[in-house]
Amino acid sequence: MSPSAPPTDPAPGAAARAYLPYGRHPGPLPQSPGPLPPAHLVHADRPTVPLPWEPADGAHDWPAVLGTLMRELLGRTRANWMYPVDPATGTALAAPPGQGDCRPAPSGGARYPIEAYLALGAAPGLPAAVYHYDGVGHRLVAVRPGDHRRALAPGTGEAPDLVLVLTTVFWRSAVKYREFGYRLQQQETGVLLAQAQAVAEALGAAVGVRLRQDDRPVDALLGLDPYGQSVTAVLTLRHPAAPAAGPGPGEPPSLPSVPAVPVTPPTSILGLLPYTAAVHGASLTERPDAVQPARPLPAPVSAPGAAIRLPDAAPLGSAGLRAGVARRASASNGFLPVPMDRRALATLLGAAAAGYPGDLAGVATAPAAVALCCVVRDVTGLAAGCYAYRDGELAPLPVPPGAPGRIAAGLAAPPTRLDYLEAPLTVLPVAALEAGIDAYGDRWYRLAHIEAGLALQRAALAAAALGLSARIRSDASCAATDEALGLPTAGLTSLSALHIGTPRPGPTLGFPV
Repeated sequence: MSPSAPPTDPAPGAAARAYLPYGRHPGPLPQSPGPLPPAHLVHADRPTVPLPWEPADGAHDWPAVLGTLMRELLGRTRANWMYPVDPATGTALAAPPGQGDCRPAPSGGARYPIEAYLALGAAPGLPAAVYHYDGVGHRLVAVRPGDHRRALAPGTGEAPDLVLVLTTVFWRSAVKYREFGYRLQQQETGVLLAQAQAVAEALGAAVGVRLRQDDRPVDALLGLDPYGQSVTAVLTLRHPAAPAAGPGPGEPPSLPSVPAVPVTPPTSILGLLPYTAAVHGASLTERPDAVQPARPLPAPVSAPGAAIRLPDAAPLGSAGLRAGVARRASASNGFLPVPMDRRALATLLGAAAAGYPGDLAGVATAPAAVALCCVVRDVTGLAAGCYAYRDGELAPLPVPPGAPGRIAAGLAAPPTRLDYLEAPLTVLPVAALEAGIDAYGDRWYRLAHIEAGLALQRAALAAAALGLSARIRSDASCAATDEALGLPTAGLTSLSALHIGTPRPGPTLGFPV
């Protein structure tokens, strides 16, 4: 799908509605996109603070807590040898393998568009400042001196020990996926929120997720061009190892003044991605406090009186979801025909549907924007079919027999179709996307996809902790999937898909994600 002219309707929600077809599927991708932009930012000639590489030991070492959190969130911690693959067929090309430099969390096409900024108070060896996290050097790079925690997270009372700002570099994904990249970036924000929460809570931190921040002052404080790189989410952390406010003995109270602008600003999307620019611009200018759902929007319609109670979730140990961080890897070669156990299913769906400490109503008990459906192919003691999940129960969806086969037939990409046919379980977050846009404005598109990514990454971490593997396939959420699940009759749209099962061993093809 080739964008022609940007949408001009100023009505709330109009830009998001105009973007919907472009976020539904990637469309034709460039055959030879040329050199891709670097998947990291470099800040030259700025004060830096190296972070400890060794994991934190309990709640006693604040620098180690920061080092562990950032390493397991955005660090360059993985190297994979990969065979190149034909994007049209998913088959390996007759070419030598190359080495990939990867982060711990998955990213569409391994483009890694999300960057992180940390606002900290003064501590010994760590002056109060806003820092950019350099995952290549595993260090903090000062971008603005001073303590800006309250400015970045207003309304939190006493300043949090850490404010972590996630931003997206639009062109980093768009150079490969064009307009579709915006959807992937919002989903990846949710993936990183789930990763950050899992790691931080295992380190003893209390976490808060803020999705309704006013983007413009945050972008301005970070020195960002909002149409090149812009905030998508803010996290607050409180940790018992954090130092009391004020500089340590003999430490400078602040850093020397440095300009708060990137050395090489990312490419602006204005004029290049008109639909992405329009929906992002509308999200920038609308009142974020208006995006406050009073209750979750409609859940999938299920057959009455046919709910199946699942067993209690399997314990993941004291580390919880963090146990899956080091083990998580996308199933790059498909899945073996190994059935899934019902208790594992209960654990995966329970992790995906759990609430999170955020600023949207209802998130303490469940996500505010998304509900969960799943397609069961091979789970012990459970009939194959399509289900809605809620509160530990599966309710069969009233769809005609053969719905899974119709979904597979409607998937365009052969690798996506193969994963769908092989994995014993596929989890699909769904949302009343158009109704939410009508009710809450353009930012609802962003929020729904952030929550979808958060839910899927939680399920993926739980799968890794249980010894299983998972792969996110955003192109598996398409019109064929929605029709087969009967979602349009309930006003719902699938947002993504996560295939889970026992991975097939073999050489890695394409990009690790």
